[in-house]
Amino acid sequence: MSEHNKTVEPVRFEPASGPAKTQETSQPGPATPARGGSAGTEKWILPALAGLLLVALLVFFWLPSLVDPRPVEIDTSADSGSSGSGTVTARPTPGVEESSPYNDAQLARQRKAAQDVLAQLLEVQFTLEEMGVTQWAEEAFTAAQAQATAADELYRQQEFEAATETYQAALDAMRAIEASIDQVFAENLQAGLGALLSDQAEAAISALELAVLLKPDDPDAQAGLERARKLGPLLELLVAANAAVDADDLDGARGILREATELDPEHAGAAAQLASVERAITRRNFNRAMSAGYRALDDERFDEAERQFKAARAILPSASEPAGAIEQTRTARTQAQIEAWRKRAVAAEEREDWNKAVAAYREILDIDSTVVFARNGLARGNTRVQIDQRIKQALAKPERLADERIYANTQALYRQALTLEQKGPLLKEQLLQLSDLLEKAVIPIPVLLQSDEQTDVTVYKVAHLGTFRRQQLTLKPGVYTAVGVRKGYRDVRKKFTVDHEQQSMTVEIACTEPI
Repeated sequence: MSEHNKTVEPVRFEPASGPAKTQETSQPGPATPARGGSAGTEKWILPALAGLLLVALLVFFWLPSLVDPRPVEIDTSADSGSSGSGTVTARPTPGVEESSPYNDAQLARQRKAAQDVLAQLLEVQFTLEEMGVTQWAEEAFTAAQAQATAADELYRQQEFEAATETYQAALDAMRAIEASIDQVFAENLQAGLGALLSDQAEAAISALELAVLLKPDDPDAQAGLERARKLGPLLELLVAANAAVDADDLDGARGILREATELDPEHAGAAAQLASVERAITRRNFNRAMSAGYRALDDERFDEAERQFKAARAILPSASEPAGAIEQTRTARTQAQIEAWRKRAVAAEEREDWNKAVAAYREILDIDSTVVFARNGLARGNTRVQIDQRIKQALAKPERLADERIYANTQALYRQALTLEQKGPLLKEQLLQLSDLLEKAVIPIPVLLQSDEQTDVTVYKVAHLGTFRRQQLTLKPGVYTAVGVRKGYRDVRKKFTVDHEQQSMTVEIACTEPI
């Protein structure tokens, strides 16, 4: 309330003149010394009490009749621009009835009622001012203050009933303002949070500061204001992150956005942008791994290719490409392995090393048992191994051809070898040797047997020759066994070989060791 609207209390004035003294004043004289005892004291106390009583009666009954009973008005305009010295001038208020005890009591009661309402008004006003009312209800608060000022004027004029009503109207207006705090708080909280969502930092701070001012202990308002104060720096980080993305610096953008989300974990835009950048980084790393895998696959570095494709699958498990690439790698590895063994098999066949060719075809079938050329190659290789072994055996031991069964089998072997489509130099040479051997195996060779005419001689599978000194035989090339028997002597067994390269040969057999 302004200085010139202070509550006015009645002013008591001293009388201009008083009645004549009711008792004579003693003429000054020498002082009488005091006497001790109670009798001396009682002599001056009683007159003093009587005098005081008389003075009181004069003040309450006679003195008011000498003062103007009309109410006075205090002029306090001297402190607001006047050139006066600031003194208070009392002047009668026109139109006020003569004072009487009854009227005075009525005025006192009305004044008290006005002051009670005014006290409530000031209490509400102080509360609103502490809550920054001019920031959110300035017009209504100013209107209520104007009513209070009008009430002050009525009070100064001692129109206490009208002042009370006007104070009450101002009080009701301020209480209405006070009652609107919850609504104003809710509106500003909603507006502040909405401004946060739309990245309007200044509007968010302004609204949420007012919300916190109205309800300092509200956790939503406090948290919102804290976020709003961080929004400006956060938006700057988002701008920097966008620039990093435009420069294809995804890792740098991710670092900036992580800083932004740490600044305000609830900021949806920062979180969404971070998620977008992380998805882009994931896709980039995925593409890098896939590209590295395909480069390794082209270079037939299958282990490296599979490692890269598996890394891509770990980076982006939802992607279907790695599974296909891994299968492609394994297929390519299998094909490469099969091709490598095929080349070894072909090279072995060209060298007529059929054992190695068979081993290579078996490796292929261990990798994939459905490979047709490997099946055919294995069958061909096994046949050639058997033919090669038998031919080598026949050539190594031509004497076995003396056995008619072996000779017949060797002839069949020769004919089988002739039917083979793939004849390398080795086989051709073997066939020549085998043909010559078969021809010579049927040409008899002269063999001369000599004995002591005491030994009974038998040549197994040829004839029993008996005793003789000299016996001429013609035998096909082969291995033969001659046995000599003589009574009283140890039997003799002698194995000899008729070679088709020989022109003739001599064999001696006789029992010479007595028993």
